[in-house]
Amino acid sequence: MERFPYPQQILAFIDAPDPDNFVMLLALARRFPTADLHVILTGRPIRLNANRQTPVWDWDTVSSRKAQEASAARAKNFMKWFGVRIPRIYDGGIAPRTLVPHHVHFAEYYQFNDLDWLDATRFSELEPMEDLIKEVLKWDDRSTAVVVGGPMTGLNQMITRCPEVVSRFAEIHAMFATWGNVTLMDMGAPRGAKQFNVACDPQAAYNILMGMTCPIYLMPTEVTRVAEIGFQNAQELKNALPTTQGVRALYNLYALWYDAAVKPRQDKDPNEKIFIHDVVGSFSLDPELRQSIYEIVPVEISSVPHLPKDTKDWGEVKMRKTDQPTNVFAATRIIEGGAEKYLKALYNLFV
Repeated sequence: MERFPYPQQILAFIDAPDPDNFVMLLALARRFPTADLHVILTGRPIRLNANRQTPVWDWDTVSSRKAQEASAARAKNFMKWFGVRIPRIYDGGIAPRTLVPHHVHFAEYYQFNDLDWLDATRFSELEPMEDLIKEVLKWDDRSTAVVVGGPMTGLNQMITRCPEVVSRFAEIHAMFATWGNVTLMDMGAPRGAKQFNVACDPQAAYNILMGMTCPIYLMPTEVTRVAEIGFQNAQELKNALPTTQGVRALYNLYALWYDAAVKPRQDKDPNEKIFIHDVVGSFSLDPELRQSIYEIVPVEISSVPHLPKDTKDWGEVKMRKTDQPTNVFAATRIIEGGAEKYLKALYNLFV
């Protein structure tokens, strides 16, 4: 297959509230400094101040939009610590589903404790998707890398609004899918082959994986939840990175995230750790780094359940290795020595 040249444009589709998406943005800015970085944020469907009995389907738009706006402001502020300016963050909609109980989405995370209030009120507005589409249509064909951290909601919305943007895409890289071998992070019941980003928007997953012809690289859960690249707590994460103001800002976010989302699971399973999942999309975009960390195989996707009759299978991507021509590739494992290269690449982002 023809090698994709250095991207002129990068479309980074992120979700909230996990701070690993901010690390993905930093990685894209640092590893591809001459490319133009465009950020699209998809919000998670939540109900703030919910209790443990509130079902996950019972979410409201006001809460979800507030959280999305807060995360947009926080992403901009976080990147300033590293000299990276993100002038605009575009509206990638609200994912239609979630597997995470609402009480995990804690109100204190969405308060602007790490922001100047005047900045927050002025710069938290999301820009409309159509403004970005107008820009994309000016770009050259196959000039653009697409990197997704989270559900495919925003990317699917962009294509649905304006299918002409597809000709600009050269490759898609995403932390997406699972081979069905991971039992960590079960929310009350084993997930099996279900993966969070797929389950949050099965229709979008189907449209992208089954409808695109450009190369797609999937980084499944099996290569992101590996003990050797995890951190026992926020302090351990901080100690593994250089001492900078930016790392301290990251630590503050992960300290909140650890207390609300990781420690409760860790109390039940000591193998649970902090995993910086979505940064793998940016590592995948660099072919040399991708090949030095992961085993990548061509795959055939037989189905992506998304119809009402298939609700029990929502969240699955049914795929297998193939010797036939394909545009989809997936990581199967971290190769020997790959964990060290991953941690070194992560460290270098913050130097």
